[in-house]
Amino acid sequence: MIRIQLIEQILREVYGTQPTDDSSITYNLVNQYINQGIGLAVKQNYKDAIQIDGLGYVNNSFYTTFKGLTITQDETFLWKATLPQVPIAIGQNEGVSNLKVKDNTGKLLGIDCIPLTINQKSYAASMRAIPNRVLYYTEGNTAFLMTTLILNQYTLNATIISGGDSTNLNSQLNIPDDYIPTVIQYVSQLLMVERKQPQDQINDGVSN
Repeated sequence: MIRIQLIEQILREVYGTQPTDDSSITYNLVNQYINQGIGLAVKQNYKDAIQIDGLGYVNNSFYTTFKGLTITQDETFLWKATLPQVPIAIGQNEGVSNLKVKDNTGKLLGIDCIPLTINQKSYAASMRAIPNRVLYYTEGNTAFLMTTLILNQYTLNATIISGGDSTNLNSQLNIPDDYIPTVIQYVSQLLMVERKQPQDQINDGVSN
């Protein structure tokens, strides 16, 4: 499903018809709520996996790979790259499935990075570096890479749980059809609350 198609579907459910051009609820507002709803859908999928299979995991359909992320040096033997979004809070660090260091030509296979939790990074910092390997941990939307390799000539590929490119309303929405109702329900409830709020029609400096 294209992202804008879901936005239009939600708006029709909230308004009961096709909203007018001067409606107070904008596409960008609905798009922002959709990103939050995707997080709830991911957690629901995680819970469903535990109930069905007895194992906690997120289905592959929720993952997106972002390529060509810039790597810069932060400290000695510590590099960083900005992820396109803050990873979904699943497990300790399961919002990020894989990080791979690639050369700029894209011809080499690349180096798969080894994940660390925040608690493990302290131990790793005091250990001898693993030759030709890259350890990583995430803080917010930043991935920190621990290695003795020189990475300023490389880029990073990141596979993370994501709804896709939220900046492009015509992009593919990265969520299975069976979890779209979860997103619709969440977004519709927020928008219905907003529609019920009294509107201030007079600009007199006093709110309703």
